[in-house]
Amino acid sequence: MKHHSNVIWQSCGRTDPGKKRKYNQDAMLNKPESGLWVVADGMGGHQAGEIASRWVVEGLAELEDSGTLNERIEKLTDRLIKINADLCAYAERIEGGSIIGTTVVTLLVDGLQAALIWAGDSRLYRYRQGQLQQLSRDHSFLNELIHSGMSKEIAEQLTGTNVITKAVGGHPQLNLDIIQFDAECGDRYLLCSDGLDKEVPDDEIAELMGGADYQNIASLLMNKALSGRAQDNITIIVCEVAGLTLPSE
Repeated sequence: MKHHSNVIWQSCGRTDPGKKRKYNQDAMLNKPESGLWVVADGMGGHQAGEIASRWVVEGLAELEDSGTLNERIEKLTDRLIKINADLCAYAERIEGGSIIGTTVVTLLVDGLQAALIWAGDSRLYRYRQGQLQQLSRDHSFLNELIHSGMSKEIAEQLTGTNVITKAVGGHPQLNLDIIQFDAECGDRYLLCSDGLDKEVPDDEIAELMGGADYQNIASLLMNKALSGRAQDNITIIVCEVAGLTLPSE
């Protein structure tokens, strides 16, 4: 639990390879005491994606949690830029230039100040007063087509639309998206790899996010995803602003 600025955050994470994949190329970081949560969904042949997602999670786990939120955002983005360069160099050396990459979605908090930092199609949702909202925007070719005005139904039938347009690794230039916002008491946040949202529609996610216990929600979401085809790895972190502590005398 993070008691920074008298705000208590609590969280619970679950990850599963799913029903079709031999390896789990997803990785996660669940550090409520530091106000830091990360989901990374690795991609690349064999177990290359596993390397990429692990480097991201291990690299971000080492970060100090001191400083203002802006200072921490800067440290975190600097670290991701470094990991991106390392992955590009590694791919060049080992795999003869094939891609070793990973999505990343990060929630970073200081009290009720929050930042979302991401690349790829792993998502952050906010559940507030009964409403579910996706705060991140998928960096995918499909989403770009939809944003340019094509209907979702037509876009989904085109081949190659599941291609990720931003990732850590795979391109020398890393472009991260960053959104800062204020959290509120009672908010719940869901970080997930696309193994969840491809199996479970938003209205069902919303229904489960309203459950009584945050730990139970993570398990219920996982069970729901695994009851489908579960063709991909699935990673879920549910965090909530549990309340405020009174300042000690």
